[in-house]
Amino acid sequence: MLKKTVWLCLVAVSWPALAQDDDTQQRLWQNTRQMDRAQEREVWEKDAEAQAAMRGEETAPQDTGAALYEAVNHSDWPAARRLLAEYEQQADHDQDVALLARASLARADGKWKESKRHYETLLERQPDFTRGRLDLARLLYEGHLNREAQSQFVQIARAPDLPESVRENIASFQTALNQRNSWRGSVQIGGVWNSNINHSPGTGKEWCHRLSDEDDECSSVLQADPVESGVGARYESTAVRRWQISGHHGVTARGIAYGTVYRNRKERGSHTVNVSAGYQFENHRDSFTLAPVFEWNNSGGKTEQLGYGVRGEWERSGSNWLWNTELEWTRLNYVERFNHLDGHMVTANNTLTYLPRHDIMLYAGLDYQRRTAQSDVFAYRQTSARVGAVKIFPQGFSSAFNATFRRRSHDGYEAFFQNRRRDNEQIYTLSLTADRWKVAGLKPVLNLKHRRVNGNIGLNSYKQNEIGLALQKTF
Repeated sequence: MLKKTVWLCLVAVSWPALAQDDDTQQRLWQNTRQMDRAQEREVWEKDAEAQAAMRGEETAPQDTGAALYEAVNHSDWPAARRLLAEYEQQADHDQDVALLARASLARADGKWKESKRHYETLLERQPDFTRGRLDLARLLYEGHLNREAQSQFVQIARAPDLPESVRENIASFQTALNQRNSWRGSVQIGGVWNSNINHSPGTGKEWCHRLSDEDDECSSVLQADPVESGVGARYESTAVRRWQISGHHGVTARGIAYGTVYRNRKERGSHTVNVSAGYQFENHRDSFTLAPVFEWNNSGGKTEQLGYGVRGEWERSGSNWLWNTELEWTRLNYVERFNHLDGHMVTANNTLTYLPRHDIMLYAGLDYQRRTAQSDVFAYRQTSARVGAVKIFPQGFSSAFNATFRRRSHDGYEAFFQNRRRDNEQIYTLSLTADRWKVAGLKPVLNLKHRRVNGNIGLNSYKQNEIGLALQKTF
């Protein structure tokens, strides 16, 4: 029987490279959320230092009211509850001290609205009570009522004879509010080396196709392309901003752009732009976003895919943890030569972040993705698990490690291989950042990445290593 040899050129395995963009997008948004979380934590750490400085030397309280005030200052909430009950039974108790204690206890219990009501009542009675106004401003900041918080901080700053620690604390919050009301994100550009830019399983590997099990010879043979390495340039950028409209309601916008170009390998280059803008609700504990999303992909210098859809995001934060759930539906429209890939994508990402210390961040995530296509060979279901850690070193360096494990199961039957595609994928990334070597706001970043795909169809199995050195600017 005639033996035919077919070189792998590849619609069949080049299309998943677009799906792998999800790994880059997820990593960049995770980094952006971590950066925001770190900035917020820094503000509250400075606030705690300022509160400690304001307390000064401890003195023995002379009466129940003084003891209650001191318990509130030291965040000794069990003692504050006990003393408040005793204090309010006294006929001559000071209602303003009781209101301050009630407001502080409500805030400690997570009763944000009740705390705000007590502080406002207190300031109606005592408009010049700087301590109460400062506590209210901090509460408004915590509740993401940025405009209202800024107004309170401005009013406090006008007060005469403020301790220097208080002025520094006010300045810290005002700087944080300005950052909240501005574009935040990062830009990174640098060089990259990739060991396998065409995702080849390896030179010399081939697969035989027989018309029937009884045939001894191959009707055709599929040979893998030689592995191609490449050196080039890579860029990554993210930007996000929120505009407060009224109260906790606002509008948010976010954008991401990233891509790679390889020297003398224009056909292997790729670029992606993803933008989204819509409604956002945000308070002291929860954030909810609902917005349309648009995406453009370019490969080899040509537009390859345009997508549009809608995304919803819910985030809940605790004192040292953060939960994020993101759901997205996208309609994928490819150019004519790839229109067999047209379909829908449904994605659900869940991430839990934990901060055991100010210099360590741990996170884990579970994700699900469902993709349809006109040709069911390219439709699949994918489940993923992620774990990662970020460590900040006192010497001015930081590191971030992430490991992702995926299992992808395709719907359609591949006739040549007489099987349905099943892939197990592992991705490991390590980033080392040198903040101490920052010059003009630019800091060097070393990125290492290893990807390994093991498939039941050998054609789709490959290994890939990347090394990148870039300069990063955060804003």
